[in-house]
Amino acid sequence: MTGYSAAAIILSPAALLPICGCSNRDESSASLLFFIYLAVVVLIGLRCTRNVRNADDFYVAGRRAGALNVAGSLLATVLGSSAILGSVDFAYVKGWAGAWFMLCGALGLTALFFMTKALASFRVYSLPELLGKFYGPRVRRVSSGVIALAWLGVIGAQLIGAGMITGTICGIPYRSAVALIALALAVYTATGGQFSIIRTDLFQLAFVLTGIVGMFVMLFFRHPKLEALPMISAKFTLSDLAVMIVAYSSTYLVGPDIYSRLFCARDLSTARRSLLVAVAVLVPMAFILAYLGIYGANFHRAAGGGNVLFAIANAEFSRPMTLLLYFTILSAIMSSADTTLFTASALLSQFFVPDIGGNARSIRVTRICVVCIAGTACGIALFNKSILDVLLFALSIYSGAFVLPTAWVLLGLPSSRKHGVCAMIVGGSLALAGKAVGGNIGNMLVLAAFASGLLILLAGKRKTPHVRADRRRPTASDEKSGGG
Repeated sequence: MTGYSAAAIILSPAALLPICGCSNRDESSASLLFFIYLAVVVLIGLRCTRNVRNADDFYVAGRRAGALNVAGSLLATVLGSSAILGSVDFAYVKGWAGAWFMLCGALGLTALFFMTKALASFRVYSLPELLGKFYGPRVRRVSSGVIALAWLGVIGAQLIGAGMITGTICGIPYRSAVALIALALAVYTATGGQFSIIRTDLFQLAFVLTGIVGMFVMLFFRHPKLEALPMISAKFTLSDLAVMIVAYSSTYLVGPDIYSRLFCARDLSTARRSLLVAVAVLVPMAFILAYLGIYGANFHRAAGGGNVLFAIANAEFSRPMTLLLYFTILSAIMSSADTTLFTASALLSQFFVPDIGGNARSIRVTRICVVCIAGTACGIALFNKSILDVLLFALSIYSGAFVLPTAWVLLGLPSSRKHGVCAMIVGGSLALAGKAVGGNIGNMLVLAAFASGLLILLAGKRKTPHVRADRRRPTASDEKSGGG
């Protein structure tokens, strides 16, 4: 989300200003680099196909990924375009408070560090499968549907941003760019599964870190001290921070894409080390991104609305550095899109093959789902952008409905299945209402969603004994009976 966040990854047209003085020769060079880039990620995916021998290989990279691979893939997923541009734009307006975006993410991952033992005790492939073990198959199916629907909207938004930025770089028509990127994502995601995603994420993360850190270093040596509002000010109060922690950190603590990275780790120690590495990178990145936004506010006051990074690059850097920045954002988009695409496809597969780990045809079904979801998201990006707002409302339902009940069971706290389901319904409804209303009232409704869910779960803790998780994988008979 994933980048990974509860917000959609959408680049506004204002964020994609043409490169100043861009000649036909420049566009031709950029186009060549773009096609080489796509060819590399597709070849990485095709190469990983030989590693896929069973469901564990396809869905969780054989559960043998090392700490650096897991951490790299986790960072590539987290440092998406919404996280990068959102942090910079927030700092442009509110000073060092822009660092709170990534710091809240690091806080969520730090809290998750203490829940990894419980998470690792269930050899599952997805968050909804984990929920199903505690709350039953119906909850698993509903959560799978909600997340898949929301992620379809996110993928569509990512393709819109990627298509727009590719048109800016290369002069390629928007529709052609969207179709090419969707095709590349579908090919390498479907062929190599999680192996492909982890390997391409590392390649894309190299672009992201090189572009952002390189830009920061060059600007910092020019102007090491900048005037800016502090991290807490009249423009960003403690109450604003509380809302951000509840709404944003929670998506790192309980997130389908985050969990899909950790499920690939070879053991508990590896998962924990990967989280520590990710946190160690996110904390300085929080202040680097905030610095870039503050730099824009000091020297490029006409920028804004997603345009800060690009305004700085166009005004102060050479053509190669500007190209590197654009490929940085393209990498940030694609490294989030592939994880989102795979997660949504695996969840959709469970409607057709409930036990994806124990069914020989599950990989084939998921590959078909990858193609279908990528094609649908491409169609949305090309022909029906208006549906995105409807799909992205599902993100609000997800955070309000599933974060607390998931964290509750991973912490080993007792509650009844009935109270857990009730907390999901009430929390999801209030979060959806908060998204629809917006403003201060909307923020209060989001906080109320989590508060009401907590009260309901506490009521279940007092009245009923703890419901043990069913550690079996769901079977066809379970699905028909609806039992847990």
